[in-house]
Parts: sequence; structure tokens; C-alpha cells
Amino acid sequence: MAIDARERAALAEAVREAAATGPRGHLTEGDAPRRDGGLWKVLTDQMGLTGLLVAEEHGGAGAGIAEAAVVLEELARQLAVVPSLSSMGMATALLRVVDTPEAHSLLGELAAGAVTAAVAWPAPEGYDVTPSLAAIGSCTPGRRVAVSGRAEFVVDGLDADILLAPARCDDVDVVVSIDASDAWVQRTTMNSLDLTRGLSVVEFTEAPGTVLGSKIPVQVALDLALVLIAAEQIGIGQQCHDAATAWAKERVQFDRPIGQFQAIKHQLVSLLMELELARSSLEVAIESADQYLKTPTPAAARALGVAASVAKARCGDAAMLVADESLHILGGIGFTWEHDAHLYFRRAKTLEVLLGTPDAHRRRFSTMLLEDAVNA
Repeated sequence: MAIDARERAALAEAVREAAATGPRGHLTEGDAPRRDGGLWKVLTDQMGLTGLLVAEEHGGAGAGIAEAAVVLEELARQLAVVPSLSSMGMATALLRVVDTPEAHSLLGELAAGAVTAAVAWPAPEGYDVTPSLAAIGSCTPGRRVAVSGRAEFVVDGLDADILLAPARCDDVDVVVSIDASDAWVQRTTMNSLDLTRGLSVVEFTEAPGTVLGSKIPVQVALDLALVLIAAEQIGIGQQCHDAATAWAKERVQFDRPIGQFQAIKHQLVSLLMELELARSSLEVAIESADQYLKTPTPAAARALGVAASVAKARCGDAAMLVADESLHILGGIGFTWEHDAHLYFRRAKTLEVLLGTPDAHRRRFSTMLLEDAVNA
């Protein structure tokens, strides 16, 4: 299901209106935020957005990364406390790459909103997909295995119903589905800079799980996740810029709105240029991602890897720059707890380092481009 620009704009507006209440009512002192169950029900039952990336034959909408990116960008602009990036985004993208009957069955459950899922990435501080978890048992899809190990920085891991874990089974890399409520799974809240999204440590002690697929190109799934993170970063940056622009029109000093001062005008224009350049890199990455999902060839996977790292680096830099500079434009009010500016700064910083910093991804895509030039 491909939709045109007008339909995407309507989708963005609908998501924006649904999430307009913001995150404040769901924040807690020193603990993970409480999921906005009402909003999640709207997104799931009324709008059917949990099935965007799920094929129609598996109960979804059959949309692509382009549509999912629109939704994630808008939910990030509102800092919605729902498992959008984790379940609707990264978990669903991983299952699309697994592409087995077992994965299709779980995709149907996610599309229906029956369960939510989170991914226990092997190295959440980077883009290494070498499994750190060990699975004992048959490596055949559909068979049961026992998973042991530790996963950190699992996004929305505390509230997820299903944990998807890349693991090493004998000499084969597999993706395993594990019931998060199992007695052999211990989940602990991590102190997170981002107050609107929970992170957790998950300990697996011979936890029973089902093999969804073996010899899976997990790197491709991670690259899809990078594109979705970049979409959130654009949402954060855009919201911060909009807030700073609106404030510059309202705040009066020396009998004039501060937006009339040359220094503020130039700063806002410079930030907008950075944001638009980052958005361009995101659009290239989205196109590469949808091209891979349509035609999953090694060449398409390679192109996706380069574009995803470019987007993660560029959008990460832009989001942090705009979030930081907008604080200064807002002035004293921007540094108060009551204003949401610090919440956006926290989300921008967390996304900047999740699955690799901008510098790490610049090294990655430059290395890939050099390798392609040598092998040409």
C-alpha cells in the first residue's frame, strides 16, 4: 500500500492530533514512564498503525518505511509515551527481515495490537550485530531453545510482551522470540536520560524461546532501525525549531519581538538549513529501505547500509544542534522543568548514541564507500 504526498500529510496530521496531549501526564519520579494506554489503543484499534509495516496477507496495511517514518516522526514531535519505535518500528522491521511463517504469525499479532515487542540488540551502543546471547537446542525455525545472557538498553523492554533476541545457536545466528513474562527472564529498569521512554536490562537464564529464523541478515534489520531512529530525530529537531520560532515571535525585548533581531533570525535560518539537509538524507535512506523490502538483494542491502548510516549521522547531529540552540533562543524559560524543551533535548541525546554515534556511522559509511570504490 503506497500512499501519495497528500495522504501522507493527512496521516501526519491525524497522528499529531491523536498525540496532542503530550507526555507530561505519564512521567514518573525516578522510574520508567507509564505507557499512554489510551493513545496506544487509538493508534492500534482505531487507526491500525501497528500494522503499517506488516503485509496485507499477514493482517497488516502493507505500507512501507516511508509511511512508518511519517508516524514515528509525528509521535516523536509529541514525545508520545507509546512503544512506537520499539514495537511498531524496530521489532516489526526485524520480523519483516526474518520472513518465515513463524515471523509472519507474530507479525499478525503485532498488527492486531494483541502484543507489543522489543528487540534485545547485541550492541545497542553501536551497530555490531554479532550475537551476545547463547541459545541451546535445535536451530530450526519453530523449534524451542533455551536462551542465556544479558542485554542492556532494551528500548521499552520493561513493558513489552515479547522480546526478540538475536542469538548464537551452535554455529548459526538465529532470531528467537521469548515471552517477556517468563520466570527465567528478569527485567530491570535502567536510569535513562530520556524521561519519556523506558530502557531496561534483561537477563536471560535458560529462558525458553522459539526460533523464528536462522541465518538472518540482522544487519539489514538494524539498518532499517537506523532509518526509523533518524525519522524520530527529524521529528525532535522540527518540533524544537517550531517552538523556538514561535517564541521568537512572542518574546519582546526593547519593545520588539526578539525574532526581529538579526542574530536570532540568522540563527533560526541556519538551524532550519541543517534540519532540511538532514531531512534530505533521511528521504534517501527511506527510499533505500523501501527498495530493499521490495527487492532484497545484496546490492540493495549494501545501499541501505550506506544510506542508513548517513541518515543516522546527519539527523543525529541536526537534532542535537537544534535542540541545544533552541534552548538558548527560549532563554530562561527553556531551562525550567515546566517547559518541555529539556525533554526534547534528552530524547535527542539518547537517540544520538543509540545504535551508534554520528562519528561511528561516519566511519562506517565512509569505509563502505571506500570498499565499493576499490572493488569497482
